[in-house]
Amino acid sequence: MNDKNEHWLRDSLVVSSRTDVGMRRSNNQDASAVALAATPRLGKTRGSLFVVADGMGAHAAGELASRMAATLVTQAYLKRTEQTPPEALRDALLDAHSEIRKRGESDEAFRDMGTTCDALAILPEGALVGHVGDSRVYRLRDRTIEQLTFDHSLVWEARRLPNSHPAFQKLTNIPKNIITRSLGPTDSLVVDLEGPFPLRPGDVFLLCSDGLSGQFEDSEIGQILEVFQPEEATETLVNLANLRGGPDNITVVVARYKAAPDWESVEREIEKAERTQTKRPPLSTLAWTAAALAIASLGAAICGFCGGFGATVGVGASALSAAFVGLFLWSARDRFFAPENNWAEKTWGAGPYVRSSAAPSAEFCEKVADVCEQLCDAMREQQIFAPDWDGVAKARAQAKTAFERGDFAGALRADASVINYMMSELKKNAPQRR
Repeated sequence: MNDKNEHWLRDSLVVSSRTDVGMRRSNNQDASAVALAATPRLGKTRGSLFVVADGMGAHAAGELASRMAATLVTQAYLKRTEQTPPEALRDALLDAHSEIRKRGESDEAFRDMGTTCDALAILPEGALVGHVGDSRVYRLRDRTIEQLTFDHSLVWEARRLPNSHPAFQKLTNIPKNIITRSLGPTDSLVVDLEGPFPLRPGDVFLLCSDGLSGQFEDSEIGQILEVFQPEEATETLVNLANLRGGPDNITVVVARYKAAPDWESVEREIEKAERTQTKRPPLSTLAWTAAALAIASLGAAICGFCGGFGATVGVGASALSAAFVGLFLWSARDRFFAPENNWAEKTWGAGPYVRSSAAPSAEFCEKVADVCEQLCDAMREQQIFAPDWDGVAKARAQAKTAFERGDFAGALRADASVINYMMSELKKNAPQRR
């Protein structure tokens, strides 16, 4: 993923995404999309968009629904340039909902298919989230991880009720996997918007399906984001989720915000591009307007002083002026009909909803070390491949030394390097599933 950052955003964002079928599923019903702003103008007006979707439905229905959501939300958001980002993001999710529902109704095999969907737009004004379902968006800042989305699940909805409500009393008995909103199955849909959350250099955003969040405490996710860069973080999260059972598909997108682009330079680039854009009519705004008014005046004069053929010419001239005006307005549509630039003065949603410490801890280090030890023991017993045991022993010794001196971040790095190495080699050498 990081090769996509080799353009004008390379000093602003570092992004990595990863998806995995898990240990118990035969197919992957998750999908994701990463749409980095291709141009400075898109960076200012649409930002960069990240999407995660977790599909539901028999056979291939869930897989289709999530794939449609990731594709359609991205396309609809980017093309809705006449709307503000919050409007475009909300309507993009609603468009995807409508299309998924139509597809489900058109084929019995896909009936009632649905998907969760989280979309994160990183804009100059801040981070904006569109949310449906129980996939999640997190932000790491100052060694604190915050859940920016509210789970649309029966458990979380019950938490909104007063303590005296019967449903609240039965909270421990409510299944965690029952969701209350998704794209596709229902006639109507309410999309949650959250933000915009102001950006700060060093902020890390994570989008994930419940195949990841269901296998971790928030603080554990936060510690991995705190210790690792995005590429290593996604690898470590997926591998640990699988080693903890991997009961579901796992999808994760991590975006680290390094710094704001030099927006003054960006503005100059935009102006330069507009001046040299060959598709724009070469005449200036004033010239186009003057030409249209002149032709319209001529048409009116001919109509007023001539009859017959002259009136016909006048009508034609007026029509031509209307065409000139229409052509000009179309060429200048981005200037005249651009979204209002004060949309960020309003906030949506009530997030963050949960906060947890992300400071590396002895407790989590011990858990990771235990997983690492069990993995190494299993590899010795199975003898599926011949690892570099000397390198493994060296890394494990480094982890132990770091732990003993209280360097929990160093201990996590060392043990995670062993886990990631082992899992990578295991995938290379394990028999392929059929």
